[in-house]
Formats: sequence, structure tokens, C-alpha cells
Amino acid sequence: MNSILIVEDSQDTRENIAELLTMNGYKVRTTDNGQTALRIIKTQTPDCVILDVRLPDTTGHEILKQIQNEIESGLVVIIITAYGEVSMAVNAMKMGAYDYLEKPFENAVLLMVVKRGLENQQVKRELAHLRQMLGTDQDSEQVLGHSPAIKKVISQINSVAQTDLTVLIQGETGTGKEVAAHLLHNKSKRAKQPFIAIDCGAIPENLIESEFFGFEKGAFTGATQSRPGKFQLAHQGTLYLDEIGNLPLAQQRPFLRVIENKTFRPIGAINESKVDIRLIIASNANLLQLVSENKFRKDLYYRISEYTITMPPLRERLEDIPHLTALFLSEANFELNSKITDISEEAMAKLLSYNWPGNVRQLRNVIRKAALLATDTIRPSHISLHSEMVSEEPEQSFFTVYKNDINRHPNYRTAYAEFTREFEKELIKNAYEKAHGNITKAARIYGIDRRNFYHKLDKYANDKDFPKK
Repeated sequence: MNSILIVEDSQDTRENIAELLTMNGYKVRTTDNGQTALRIIKTQTPDCVILDVRLPDTTGHEILKQIQNEIESGLVVIIITAYGEVSMAVNAMKMGAYDYLEKPFENAVLLMVVKRGLENQQVKRELAHLRQMLGTDQDSEQVLGHSPAIKKVISQINSVAQTDLTVLIQGETGTGKEVAAHLLHNKSKRAKQPFIAIDCGAIPENLIESEFFGFEKGAFTGATQSRPGKFQLAHQGTLYLDEIGNLPLAQQRPFLRVIENKTFRPIGAINESKVDIRLIIASNANLLQLVSENKFRKDLYYRISEYTITMPPLRERLEDIPHLTALFLSEANFELNSKITDISEEAMAKLLSYNWPGNVRQLRNVIRKAALLATDTIRPSHISLHSEMVSEEPEQSFFTVYKNDINRHPNYRTAYAEFTREFEKELIKNAYEKAHGNITKAARIYGIDRRNFYHKLDKYANDKDFPKK
């Protein structure tokens, strides 16, 4: 349960927000002044702070400054005010606020901003902790894996990072598209500027235009103050649009115009504003198929796909599973205060035999749950998987033989690399033999498409103990 601190001097507003958030499953604390807020933040470390810009003893901006400089720079802070101006919103964002809301605001908007802020915070914490485990203060590509497929992704990121090309990141749900987007931003010349994320599938259709482009005071009923949109907040930085395929067709034309002209007009504004941003787009849907179904504009597709990166599914890079498992286990020990020191060979075999429809995100959740159930070693009984997606486990003698020979390796990472290569080879060989050389059937048994199965056959074709095509 995420904890949220509400700092608001108006009792009615404070109680209304608290009731809304409590009803939606959040743990809530409230206060009406800045000094109490700072004490709570220092001693209890909430996940999110909803902070009024005007308080009886100080200002929200001063509290925000102390949070960023002295307490917790990664805390999600959402500024709210009835007196705001566009310049105040931009300044708050530059100081480290996640977002900015004008009173009165719709409940759905507040819930959406809180949800997205907490999700963004989780991604940043995971990256920071994984970098710490890897012994580096830099943004490390190692958090993604070591497989050839991931090395190709990292090479693409390195190639395009310093340009301003719009990048389309494709891939199934849970493959790490947002992690790749953060890595791309952090390697770019805009790394010190804002990284603003929008989930296109989480915004009500009637709020999309105001969320993207903002609005002027008096533009519509309830617009008592001006509010900047995400395009303006991302000025000189990166705007990350997740699940672009969910953007309604009617909203795609004005979006295309902004991308092409780098100008936009807030709702109710007379003049257009220029914006300097780098766009990163993500989609788990097949956009070309949506184009053929007239659900996505062809001209918009070609405009956002100046450079395309495809995140490979986990089932096509099994060799990354031991590495990712070790990272997620360390993360679980850190966050859950558990002391799991090992994962059994049988448990690892179970992980390697699974098809992973939820990809890396699912693996992380499985390891976290296993860490809660285990005492010192994760065993097969601690790993909860959908049984219909599990292949037959290989003979234990394979693992026993390999374990007996593990000391010949200079370090465990090398051992893992060879172990997973040999295990993948065994799975490929087993599928090929079960299918009696029928590639289509073998690919189905293994859980990938025919073309990728061919690639894996070629990968091991020169091994003397591997069957020939």
C-alpha cells in the first residue's frame, strides 16, 4: 500500500483529497503546515506528497526545495494551487516536482497523476538499486541483460541517443520499454532536462488535449487558472508517450501537427507556443496492423518511427534469466528485508522451462513472491507459474554434471553464461527431436516463431553434438 502525505491548509480540500485517496487503496496522512510536513517526511518517508503552494508558515516551493536538497530527491511531489501561473508550474517542475494541478481539479485527473507518479518513481528506484548492486553510479546497460538480443538493443540506444530522432520502442508488455526509454534519455544531450511520461491508455479521451497541450484560464467551465500541458513541461527534455496505439484516431491529427511543426496552442490560447522536445514513443500493439485496420494514421506512424527499437521477449533470450533472477532476488532482499541466499538448480530449471508471457515484469513478480515464501533458498515449490506454459523439465543429470564441473570457470558470471547456453541448446535440441525435424512444430514446442527458431538452430549448428538441419 503506497503512503501519501497531503499538505493543504484548507480543511475541506484536505479532507476531500484524503477521502478520495483512501477509497482508492492508498494510506493517507494529512497536515495543514510545512513544518509538520517536513517532520513527517523525514521520519516516515511517504511515497508521494501532495503539496499546496501556499501554506500558513511557508510556501510549497520552499518545502519542495528542502525535500529535494535535504531529504529525498526521488520523492513524488505533486504541487496544487488555486493561485498558479504557467511560470510557477514550470519552476516547480524544474525544482523536481512530478506534476502540477490547479484547483479545482477533477478526481480522475488527481488519481491518474498520483498513479503515474508512483509508477515512474518505482522505475527510477529499481534502476538506482540495480545500479548500486552492479557497483556503478552510471546508468548501466547491465540491468537489461547480457544476451545478444539485448546487446543489439543497447547498441541501437548508443547509436541514436545523441540525436533528436523520434524513437519508437516496440515490444510486448513487460519487456522493459520504459527502462530502455530512461536509458536512452540518460545517454542523450538532454539528460539533465525533464523526462516527462504519459500513458496514452490511462487518460480519459475528453482530457487528452488538455493533458498534452494545457489550457488557458477561462477556456472552459472549471478552468479557473491556466495549466501547462505535458509538451510544455517537457521543454528541452524528453517526452515519453507510452502505448501510443491507444491514442484515439480523432486526437492523432493535432498530435501529428505538433510533432511536425514543434508548435502547439493550449486550449483557449490565441497564440501558438514553440516547444523543443525529444520524443520517445512506446507501443505493445502492432502499429502497422492498426494502420491497416484504419485505427492509426499512416502518416503519424511514419513520423514517429524515424528510428525503431524492438525489445525482445524474455522467451527469446533465456540466457538472461539467471542474471535477471539474481538482480531481482537482491532487490527483493533489499525491499522485503529477506535473506534469500540461493536458488536451487531445480528452481532455475523451472524458470528456464517457462514461456514468460508477461516477460521481465512477470519474472520480477515471481521472484519477489518466491522471496516471501522461501527461508534461505528458493525451491520449485516457491515458484508460482501457469502450468500450461511450462515445458517438460530436462533430466537432472544435465545439471548435476554441469555443477560438478563449475569450478573450472574464472567467475560465476562466466559459469552462468555457459550454463544457460548449454541449457538453451538442450531445449532447442529436445524440441527439434520431438518434432522429428519439423521446424514449424519444433518452434511451437519451444514457444517462439519459426524464423527465430531457425536462428537458434544456426546458433548451435557447429556444435558437434547438435543435430543437423
